[in-house]
Amino acid sequence: MMPAVAQETPQVSVRVGYPHPDLQPYVTFYYFVEAAGPLTDFLYPEWGNVRLNVSGDWMVLNDPRDPAVPAQRVLFGPTDRRGKIVTGGGKSVGFGLTPGGWARLIGSDASILANRVVEVTDQIDLDLRTLQAEFIAEGDDDAAGVARFDRALLGLLSRRPPTPKAALAVDHALRNQPRDVATFADMAGMSERTLHRICLRTFGFPPKRLLRRQRFLYTLGLLRVTPDPLLGTLIDPEYHDQSHFNRDFHDFMGMSAREYAATPRALMQAAAAAQQAIGIPLSFRLADPPTT
Repeated sequence: MMPAVAQETPQVSVRVGYPHPDLQPYVTFYYFVEAAGPLTDFLYPEWGNVRLNVSGDWMVLNDPRDPAVPAQRVLFGPTDRRGKIVTGGGKSVGFGLTPGGWARLIGSDASILANRVVEVTDQIDLDLRTLQAEFIAEGDDDAAGVARFDRALLGLLSRRPPTPKAALAVDHALRNQPRDVATFADMAGMSERTLHRICLRTFGFPPKRLLRRQRFLYTLGLLRVTPDPLLGTLIDPEYHDQSHFNRDFHDFMGMSAREYAATPRALMQAAAAAQQAIGIPLSFRLADPPTT
C-alpha cells in the first residue's frame, strides 16, 4: 500500500494515494483535500468519481440540475466541460473511477449522469454513510484512509460481475488514440452503431465527442506540467493548427487558453503536483484493461 503524497499551497492541501493493485484497473486514485478557508476553483473534464464530505461545506456546480445545497455523499458523472467547486473551508475525500470502473462498480448508463453531480442513494453498492462517519471520527491519517477505501472497494469488487467484454474492447481501442470514429470502431472490433452505444453507456459521450475530449485532455495535461509552455510545441499533432486547439479549449473549458493561464488555480495546481509525485499522468489516462 502506497501512502498518500501531499502537496500544499497556503490555501489548500491535496494528498493522493494509489489503490490496491487489484483495484487499479477500476479506481484512478484516492484523494484527500483540505482548504484552510474559502476557496473557489474549477475542475477539469474527468471521469466519474465519488466524494464524501468530512468537514465544512463543499459544492460542485456542473449543471443547473445539480444539488443547490452542499451535498454529503456525491457521485460525479464523467464530464466534458469545466466544473466549479466552492467551499468555505474544510475537508473532502473521495476516489476517481476509470471508465472500466464505472462499468464494473457502478454499472449504470454513464451518459445519464454525464456532467452531473448527484447525492448518492442507490447508485453504488457501498455503505457510504458509514464510510463517511469513519473518516470523520478517525481524523487525518491518510494511510488509514487509503486502507479504508481499499477494504470497501475490494469488497464491492468481489460482489460485482466482470466488466462487459465490449466495454473492455472500447477501452483498449480508445487508449490507442484512434484518429476517427471509423478507425475507432475497427480497432474495437464492432460496428459504429454498437460503438456509439457502448461509448455512451461506459464513457458517457458519443464516439466523436469522446475522441475530441481525449485529444484535448492530452494537450491540457502537457500544458499543466510544462513551465512557461510554448503552445505550438505541445498541441496534439491531430490539431490542424493552434486556432483549432483554441476553439476546442474554449469548448471544453469555457475560456480561452490565455484566460486560463491568468486564472488562479490553487486547488488544481496542488492536485497536479500531488498526482505527479506518485507518477499519475495528468494527460489522457485509462488503466490497462482488467482480465475479468
